Amino acid sequence: MEPIPLVRMAALIPAISYLTAEGVPVRRYLRHAGLSNRGSENLESLIPLHQVCHFLSFVAHSEGFADLGFRIAGHRGMENLGTYGRFVAQSLTIHDAIQISRKLIASYNSGLQIWLEHHGDQVRYCQKYTKALPQERITEIVQLGLMNAMSQAYDLVGADWQVKRIEWASDPIDLTKYFPALANVPIAFRQPFTSVWVHQSVMSAPVRRLDVPAHKLQDGEDLESYVESGPSSDPIGQLKQAIESVLDHPTVGVRLTASIIGTSARTLQRRLTDQDTSFSRLLQAIRFRTAHQLLEDPKMPLKEIASRLGYTDVANFIRAFKRWTGVGPSQYRRLHHEPERE
Repeated sequence: MEPIPLVRMAALIPAISYLTAEGVPVRRYLRHAGLSNRGSENLESLIPLHQVCHFLSFVAHSEGFADLGFRIAGHRGMENLGTYGRFVAQSLTIHDAIQISRKLIASYNSGLQIWLEHHGDQVRYCQKYTKALPQERITEIVQLGLMNAMSQAYDLVGADWQVKRIEWASDPIDLTKYFPALANVPIAFRQPFTSVWVHQSVMSAPVRRLDVPAHKLQDGEDLESYVESGPSSDPIGQLKQAIESVLDHPTVGVRLTASIIGTSARTLQRRLTDQDTSFSRLLQAIRFRTAHQLLEDPKMPLKEIASRLGYTDVANFIRAFKRWTGVGPSQYRRLHHEPERE
């Protein structure tokens, strides 16, 4: 199976916040893209990057936002990038920040590759999105990627962040509207990938302290656990994570899943057959694992659990659960999640 690029929900929340403030019917656009309204409950949850591209592109064209990616990024800082942003905020230099980003980017956004090139006393910071994404729908995330990188650099070093050259992986746009300091900077458009050239002295200079409470790492946040919670390296694991992102959708199935990962239902079924499994079996496994986790909360009603698993009728959920375990969810909760009485 082809890899499925996934991204943390934290990357989408600023877009939802901005569009909501602008009076855009966000819920309708989210439904159109197959995105769950519950996603904001967990900023570290994973969603297919193909969905994000579809959502942002559709909104941009429908609402007339040619610069949507820039607008979104202009209303966010590192504190809004979840755990990833908090790690980057601990950087000592811009070079250190990029090295941290390189370690974590696959766990934050597996569809984006970043790297550094050294050319004498010049350093070239590069960003490139996977070709697996629909190229006609990546304009907004290309804008977002550049804006995020530039904004983070200005947060860390302020006015000392002086750019020598920009190579832009999209159509011409007036970047000085967002960064006036680029007025005399050479910019090349429609490049194979986006890159920003700066002097080595900028990369190695100490950064400003960011005394913002949201930047502080929270209890239990460490590099190892963050990486482990990221996109799976196994294609079937990636597919399971993609299905989890739409599990509460009332029409969750082969067609919806194929749509959110950018393929056809027939192709998805063929790939699953090649892996000696089926969509039905995967969906059952995900629903059972999720039900097991949700049943740990003694206050969560079965109706809510059923809804989160994509069942419109709690009775259907109970019947399915009995097929999986031989007992109903209420009895299962007593057997596995309630403390034993002496």
